[in-house]
Amino acid sequence: MVAEGDVLRTDRTVSIGTIDGWCSALLDELVAVERELWLVVAVTLIIDVWLTHVGLQHGLQEGNPLMRAAIETFGIAVLGLTKVGVLGMAGLIRQLLSDQRGVVVPLGLALPWVAAVVINATLLLSL
Repeated sequence: MVAEGDVLRTDRTVSIGTIDGWCSALLDELVAVERELWLVVAVTLIIDVWLTHVGLQHGLQEGNPLMRAAIETFGIAVLGLTKVGVLGMAGLIRQLLSDQRGVVVPLGLALPWVAAVVINATLLLSL
């Protein structure tokens, strides 16, 4: 990307007004940072499990009722194992998709997991 005034321009030309062209250009840009997206996924997985554990120790409850029951029955490790399972399945699905379409897999994990970390951290800071 090259900054020109207040406008960011990519080296890919997209016809104005075409959603398909805009989405394709955006996906091409995300492909360039896919490795970093996977890193964000891995780091947020670890932080989310840790923050959930700390929150449970301070009297907070897991928001997902199925995961709450699993944690009460098997302990916090079940949350980590579940997330690792999701990560493994995501990796397999990623292998089946093209580079441009496959980048949505880590993006689809990173966005909600980052949101969960922010929510958990905010809740803990408010205690």
